[in-house]
Amino acid sequence: MPEKMKILGFLKKFLPRFDLFQIISVVSFTVLNIIFLVIASEKNGFSFSEPDVLFHFFIKILFDAAFLLFSILILKAVFRTAVFSAVFITANATLAISNILLYYFGNTLVERTHFALITPYSVTSFVPWYGFAAIFAFLFVILAVSFVFIRKIPFQNIFKQAAFWLIVCMLLNLLNISNIVDHDKEKRYGRVLSGFRNAQIYYVSQNQWINFLSKVIFPSLGDQFKMFYPKTENFVNDYHLFSEKFAVSNDSDQYSNALKKSLPNFSNGEPEPLNLKEYSRVLYIFTESLSLDVLPCYNNEIKGSYAERFFCRKDIMDRTFTNLTTGGSPTLQGLTVIFNSHPNYNIQEQTGHLNSFPKLLERHGFKSVFIRSASKFFANENLVFQNMGFSEIIARENFYEQENLRKYIYNWGLEDRILYEQALEFIKKNSDKKLFAVILGTDTHPPYGQMQYKHLKYPPSPKISNIKDKKVSLWLTSVDRMDFDIANFIENLDKEGLFDESTLIVISADHSCPLNNVSSKIPGHPKNNLSRIPVIFLSKQPLPEVDFAAQSSQIDIAPSIFHLLGIEKPLGWWGESLFSHERKKKAVGFDKNFLYLSDDSGTKTINTEKPADASEEAIIELFSTVFTEKRP
Repeated sequence: MPEKMKILGFLKKFLPRFDLFQIISVVSFTVLNIIFLVIASEKNGFSFSEPDVLFHFFIKILFDAAFLLFSILILKAVFRTAVFSAVFITANATLAISNILLYYFGNTLVERTHFALITPYSVTSFVPWYGFAAIFAFLFVILAVSFVFIRKIPFQNIFKQAAFWLIVCMLLNLLNISNIVDHDKEKRYGRVLSGFRNAQIYYVSQNQWINFLSKVIFPSLGDQFKMFYPKTENFVNDYHLFSEKFAVSNDSDQYSNALKKSLPNFSNGEPEPLNLKEYSRVLYIFTESLSLDVLPCYNNEIKGSYAERFFCRKDIMDRTFTNLTTGGSPTLQGLTVIFNSHPNYNIQEQTGHLNSFPKLLERHGFKSVFIRSASKFFANENLVFQNMGFSEIIARENFYEQENLRKYIYNWGLEDRILYEQALEFIKKNSDKKLFAVILGTDTHPPYGQMQYKHLKYPPSPKISNIKDKKVSLWLTSVDRMDFDIANFIENLDKEGLFDESTLIVISADHSCPLNNVSSKIPGHPKNNLSRIPVIFLSKQPLPEVDFAAQSSQIDIAPSIFHLLGIEKPLGWWGESLFSHERKKKAVGFDKNFLYLSDDSGTKTINTEKPADASEEAIIELFSTVFTEKRP
């Protein structure tokens, strides 16, 4: 009996005591946690019915409560005052509310990006002066109330109680790292793609203080502890577009010298009106990694014929821009350049894609939709494309829910022909809306393209006399079959009455085929990542005749679409309309920290990490700036 009493006495000292303030604190921060997790689930496409989502979110709520109590107790025990504990609670509330707001408005994944977003421009744009007054008053109340109640916590056994909550934190962290597996999810997404999604789940379920300290205050220390995190956590940082050097400005005058040298027509006003009938449907078909020099009709060194149903058809060749080069690569970088008409793809995400044309089209009444064959979670693109302004993303996960489509989903995702059929059905269902739809297939994804085509039949593979390498032949076959599918898709749109005078169709690659073990063996294919891509505008209305061989790049695509739609382009776009007779022949590209500025006189190459002189420094400063309209 005495032994039992000793054990009970020890446990009584060791186990925590709960007072009203601690209960209120835990409940309050749990409510904030739940709000954050609901927003994160909505933004990321998570469901609380999924076992791994529910598991990690539940662990987060418990861990954060234990961490809160440990911090309150250990700070009072060490400093023998309530001040530091009260400051911690106030800081914790500030961080929790900031996390909620930033995630709600931006889907941001990296705390350094969170931190970068908090600039005078962004804060004053969203919060008026009386808002600041209310925020500071609220925080002062939290500080004062916390101080009063923490003073009442007795010092007796306070270290032991803090140790109890520390042990709880350690055990919960081990459970979180264990990372239970949802096998059905692996079937839907594939092992690699589910890794990207797991990374988002794990990120959201981490403690905000651990994230903040490891990624903002001590980023190098955070890197040392990655060995304790699930491997999928690395996917987030590896693919997230991030740059620490950027600025947002509504005054282009301060950059006038750099603008004259790199973008002489940056602020020259709008191009001449085209007087076209209004377009209410814009369809943008992206081919994966298609260099213009992969097509035999543009590369005389390829001894064979293919891609003749669409790209090498005479009427299509007459409408193809043949000297438009890649501005950014790979896919996410290329699309970021196209949609923002800005060569620096690294600064768009954390500045909120202020000039993204899907976002701007939505303001003009268009519904912007991204339809793709691959997973929406690849490289965090479910988050990035939402930030760009797409109100809906339809991807591999959505198609998997239709049992009749599952057999067409393998490798990168849904086969292109089936993707186009699904896109056609979506367009038909939304034929009464102003629609901007992007369609991105993956059958030509390097290095070999789609190799199986398990359930679809195509014409015989092309015969190319001067290419004997089987892997090269595989990829060029995928190009030919993609050409076949695009031709069918446009024909079917026409048959359904969806390609009329109110429809504008744009076809281009997301970027040129990057240099790899296949493209390097194609005769006449450029040995770089920023080569030419085909760009085609199709309309039942006659479009202006222009110089289709004029030098241009991906930054010019968005201004061209807006020109055809009769919409004024924003201040921050670098490009000019391909249909403007006033545009200068110029191309801009960015790859591996090098900025390329090309015109008829040649190409200027600038190392953005090591500018050669003051002139290059000015251009880099311009390159690192996003311009936005002045607010009234």
